[in-house]
Amino acid sequence: MSWTGAQAHLDQMRSLPNLSGVGIITRDRDSGQVKVGSDREPVVHHRISAYDAAHMRTGIEGAARIVEAAGARKLFSGHQRGRIWERGRGSIDDFIRHTNTLGTAPGQIAMAALHIMGAARMGGGRATSAAGPDGATWEVPNLVIADASTFPASSGVNPMISVEAIAYMNAQRLAAGL
Repeated sequence: MSWTGAQAHLDQMRSLPNLSGVGIITRDRDSGQVKVGSDREPVVHHRISAYDAAHMRTGIEGAARIVEAAGARKLFSGHQRGRIWERGRGSIDDFIRHTNTLGTAPGQIAMAALHIMGAARMGGGRATSAAGPDGATWEVPNLVIADASTFPASSGVNPMISVEAIAYMNAQRLAAGL
């Protein structure tokens, strides 16, 4: 949520029982890096590219139009300098134009990884995957992966059904081997 002051934030927090979130899932094209820091902890280096930022803006626009059409009385984006749109006080097009002028750099918009896909792929060999076709990792005995990280890449859509299927299959294989 954008910060415009303590009272506005308190009002937003009090409205949580009547608030609904919309997660925008994009399939990012450009990547970053994870390196090991001097403290031996992972350090993420990533800046969203102009190409991927354009997809995010398209997602924000689509979500805004959907919730406005569904009857939302107010909406806001995850931009730090964003404004709240209220029905009857400006058009949804004005709101979208405003969000399109806001940035996607760190500190400008809230982003989260909703489903990490492709980070620990299942596959046929150690050279190209973190786990075998049954989700069992190549390197750690008795460790089975059963989530979206086993995908070959990001699907670009909510993976709930696919994750449930992978979890079911991998659990069945694990149980059969016990």
